[in-house]
Amino acid sequence: MPALIDDSAPGSLVLPDGRSIEFAIRYSNRARSARLRVGAREGLVVVVPAGLQRDRVNQLVASKRDWIASKLDDIEAIRHLIPKVAPARPQAFDLPALAESWRVEYREMRRPSVGAKTDRPGRIVVFGAVNDVDACHAALRRWLARRAAEALPPWLERVAVQCGQQPAAVAIKNQRTRWGSCAASMRISLNCKLLFLPRELVRYVMVHELCHLLEHNHSSRFWAHVRQMDYGADSHHGQMRDAWKFVPAWAQRGTGLVL
Repeated sequence: MPALIDDSAPGSLVLPDGRSIEFAIRYSNRARSARLRVGAREGLVVVVPAGLQRDRVNQLVASKRDWIASKLDDIEAIRHLIPKVAPARPQAFDLPALAESWRVEYREMRRPSVGAKTDRPGRIVVFGAVNDVDACHAALRRWLARRAAEALPPWLERVAVQCGQQPAAVAIKNQRTRWGSCAASMRISLNCKLLFLPRELVRYVMVHELCHLLEHNHSSRFWAHVRQMDYGADSHHGQMRDAWKFVPAWAQRGTGLVL
């Protein structure tokens, strides 16, 4: 992991709509170029190479004002869909993407940690210090990531054959605001929470990312490819705007790479 050093003084930026925001600056000894990320909790964070002048950092951030404003709007649009307080331990849940229903049983054991495993078809056993609700949620999120790693890559492979495009690699992530992404390296990432969505929306996300192999942008040519591969693309695109409502609260807290 790169060594990150927080700058004591945050930066500030005025967005195109007049909003003023602060951002954290983190210097990395291994960073070769500046990286910006916007999160629901941290807000705007800028990671830059060690030694980069503060004036240069401010210039780089200012050049990305439109992108930053768009990301902040995306987060704000879904914030009301994400419960602030996690519920009690779930007793059961459905995975519509796979047409699966799962019952959850809890078994207290003398161990400090909590794990979750598939006991038999349709039943998950959560074991360990199960009185720790947060730890139970975390164990179930890890189980969800494993189930997604089993189901989503082969599904993407089938859709890729239909689209005539093959990604270089597939990763399963547990992200807060993105359902999928396609890197310049042709690697596609999919959010494990896709399993809570209807099948047609999961396929739409896959088509969307596969079409980025042809057009790494959202130009008219990109959308033409998407509509060619998914005749209901316009409707599905609209439904994705509030698709987070399908995800239960216990699954919302996870973030970052899980597999």
